[in-house]
Amino acid sequence: MKTRVRMMRAWVWLALGLQLGCGGGVGPRDLDSDGHPAELDCDDANPTVWRSVTGYADTDGDGFGEDGTSVTCVGDTTKGWTQEAGDCAPADPTRWRRVPGLYPDADGDGATGAGPVTGCVGATLAGYLQQAGPPDCDDGDAAVSALVEAWADTDLDGVGAGLAITWCPSRGRAPPKGYVLTSGDCAPGDTRFWRMLPFSHRDEDRDGFTVAREGTVCSGEALPPGYATVSGPEDCDDRYANRTVLVERWPDPDGDGYGDGAPLLLCKGPGESSPRETFRGGDCAPGDGTRWQPLAYASRDADGDGRLSPATGEVCSGFWLPQGYSSEVRQDDCDDADATVFRAWSVHADADGDGVGSGVATSLCGAATVPPGYSTSSTDCAPQDATVWRMLGFTHRDADGDTYTVAQSGELCAGTALPPGYATQALSGLDCDDTNAAAFRDVTAFADTDGDGVGAGASTVLCTGGQVPSPWSATGTDCDAQDATRWQELVAAHADRDGDGFTTPIPQQRLCTGKMLPLPYFLQAVGNDCDDADTGRYQWTMLYRDQDADGVGAAPRQMTCIGASAVAGWSRYGDDSDDSDAAVQTDEAADEELSLILDL
Repeated sequence: MKTRVRMMRAWVWLALGLQLGCGGGVGPRDLDSDGHPAELDCDDANPTVWRSVTGYADTDGDGFGEDGTSVTCVGDTTKGWTQEAGDCAPADPTRWRRVPGLYPDADGDGATGAGPVTGCVGATLAGYLQQAGPPDCDDGDAAVSALVEAWADTDLDGVGAGLAITWCPSRGRAPPKGYVLTSGDCAPGDTRFWRMLPFSHRDEDRDGFTVAREGTVCSGEALPPGYATVSGPEDCDDRYANRTVLVERWPDPDGDGYGDGAPLLLCKGPGESSPRETFRGGDCAPGDGTRWQPLAYASRDADGDGRLSPATGEVCSGFWLPQGYSSEVRQDDCDDADATVFRAWSVHADADGDGVGSGVATSLCGAATVPPGYSTSSTDCAPQDATVWRMLGFTHRDADGDTYTVAQSGELCAGTALPPGYATQALSGLDCDDTNAAAFRDVTAFADTDGDGVGAGASTVLCTGGQVPSPWSATGTDCDAQDATRWQELVAAHADRDGDGFTTPIPQQRLCTGKMLPLPYFLQAVGNDCDDADTGRYQWTMLYRDQDADGVGAAPRQMTCIGASAVAGWSRYGDDSDDSDAAVQTDEAADEELSLILDL
């Protein structure tokens, strides 16, 4: 803004000077009053600069300017410029010149990067060396210069294998992910093993028994299972885990699993044997493959009927006792000397043959069924009558045989079911008189003195065959017990006192009557009689006064009580335009106007 003001002031002075110059007699022009005439001042609007130079901006004050930053006008006190160009680091006062043939050493560790290069330096060659040093893999870290080797650790056990990669471990960095500094993994794909360890004993079948054998094996912190540096129990066969020590085996020519004679010492498993060889001796029948051991028995079948009785001893057998023997005490046969009988029965004499016995029990040895003339039951209540044999209880009695019962409990000797007249539940219903088959049901009745079918008075309970007998009735609502023509109350709400067939409303009342209300009473309205005292009038209608008796009246109209037709001097029609002249009934002007409206 100040520069703009100065420029404007300079132009004003320039114009004034020109005018004054034109007049002559005025000294040299100096617009910024810096003591230097305008023709010699490189910026006559700025009193701090006046001399024209060729220079460059020197922002870092090292005496060398930046190429491309020209300075052309300065004063005696102007700073930040120089007449020397070529500063290679305009913002760094410690560096300003370019020196070729150098080798980078930014971290000052004596190891250099790729060169030779042209370096930007100052009074010294700091950050560079004139001679190449050892190769530096990270020129920003003085503690590291040489590359190191790392190996892939695919199983992440801390030991690598395979081809190594080179890696610069600057700034304390760990190796790349998946690589370690230790090599020699003997099992790169197994985290359990990474180094070779020596062993002196082998347990190949992992049975805990070893054989002497030396070698090395890929291991972890310790030898893997199956390898050891100390001896365990000696193994007679290290190929099979079930063969560890010598065992006894017997020849078994009949193949029943039991041998005969002296045993042989063989390297076999505890349950292992070759064909015709067994690990047990003592065959009681060496030539019979079905028998090899004596077994004790507690029961046997002496008569061969398939049923056993108690007996003790031993018999040469196989896995189980042979048929006809048992290790359990069995009493299946009550007579093991007779094959036709075997079962012990406790029975009672059945004299009438109804399958139910009586009397004291008798023990018999028989076959599979109850011996004839006997029964296992002793509950026959009639030992000489085959039709009844057991006591049955009843809770209801029907003495008159009408299928209606009374409550009565007891027991009687019966057969498959209770005899007629006895039951365990109510049959058709409760009997009010079990001595009379025609009377079995209580009914409530009312006296019907006038014989109209409806009784009255207090109720009475009658024992009958189900129907109320005459002169009684099942209902007791007779409103006039002495008049057979009336027995019920009906509601009347309308009356026709003049008998013209049309009713008028009356206050609602109840009347003692027969099947229907007596005249002149009705429950529902029949028309709306406007005068129930005059048979000639019974309906309300709107009528017009007809003074000229031409059949058409004129307003006003009024409600009138009439009969079948209108009364004289009145008409149902009220559009007479002149009710004083019988010859005039219509208004022609109004008709014409109406006709025009309808034609539209």
